[in-house]
Amino acid sequence: MENLMTFLESIPENTIAVTVYLLGSLIILWCWYEIAKRLPHPLGGVSWIVVFAILLTPTISEGHNAGIAPATFGLLFGVLTKEMPLVWSNLSAILVVIGLGLVVGYFWSKYSQRKEGLAAKNNSTAL
Repeated sequence: MENLMTFLESIPENTIAVTVYLLGSLIILWCWYEIAKRLPHPLGGVSWIVVFAILLTPTISEGHNAGIAPATFGLLFGVLTKEMPLVWSNLSAILVVIGLGLVVGYFWSKYSQRKEGLAAKNNSTAL
């Protein structure tokens, strides 16, 4: 037990915090996927992209110990302090990730439809 505590003390706090944040985000995204796959086809995928963007869009925090932080925290901080440039920069980052996710999702759905169409065509000719 003492060796484990010594090992954990040697890991920087930032590394532990980022690891816990990423693992927590993955668990939330997996849970949301289980909910979203029961929703109507486009709504489930779009909602998953929105949750992904809210959780994992990165930004740079301000201050003397600036680092990478979720844009959601920057957005909330900007709203609470009424700093509109901070609000708009973080909101625009989140919206860019949502937009990119929607574009990728559109092409993925077209690819999946085409793949299913080809598989159905091959099955019908084999009969």
